[in-house]
Amino acid sequence: MRKHSSNKNTMTNPQPENLSTRLSTVEEQLEQVLDELDLIRTVQNGMRREVRGNSQSIARLERTVSQLAEISARQQLSMQQQQLTMQQQQLTMQQQQQTINQQQENINRILEYLENPNRGETLPN
Repeated sequence: MRKHSSNKNTMTNPQPENLSTRLSTVEEQLEQVLDELDLIRTVQNGMRREVRGNSQSIARLERTVSQLAEISARQQLSMQQQQLTMQQQQLTMQQQQQTINQQQENINRILEYLENPNRGETLPN
């Protein structure tokens, strides 16, 4: 029986050492997991800050694009108004040129009439 009990002692002796080693290994693994979790939290916090910063940048860009669109629309309207003004000015200039041409024709007819030695016989048109 001693042999049997000594076998039990030899079996029980390595088991606590083995259990202690295993516990130590489990503790090390838990510490590694906790370290990794801390790292993940740090990365997540950094990503949250980045996402928040990106969201703010996007909002600023959207406001800027909206303002640029408004400016562009106002400039287009202004250009259209300027084109209308230019067309009206061209029309006015054409009318003035027609009036000048008519007046020049009248002056030429009057000069022809005055230069004509037979002016009493014909009337200017």
